[in-house]
Amino acid sequence: MKKVSISKKTDKPIKRKCYSCGKMATNPYVYHVVPPHQHGIDLPVYSKSAPKTDRLELRGGKKVEVYNYCNYECKIENPPTVR
Repeated sequence: MKKVSISKKTDKPIKRKCYSCGKMATNPYVYHVVPPHQHGIDLPVYSKSAPKTDRLELRGGKKVEVYNYCNYECKIENPPTVR
């Protein structure tokens, strides 16, 4: 009987532009800026079966900012501006 080999599907590597120098990085250092939660406002109760929202889809004061860098040294040279 002939042995069947399973071929693995290979995707193209994901490239992201560096926020600091502008080079394209295939394995970027990703830096997230998460806004703080205001004191005195109750957090919604967590429910495992509730629909989840992606952190990149949040709007307004809850918006999470994502910065891609070549490496950690590139992030130290040009840190993100805090709004």
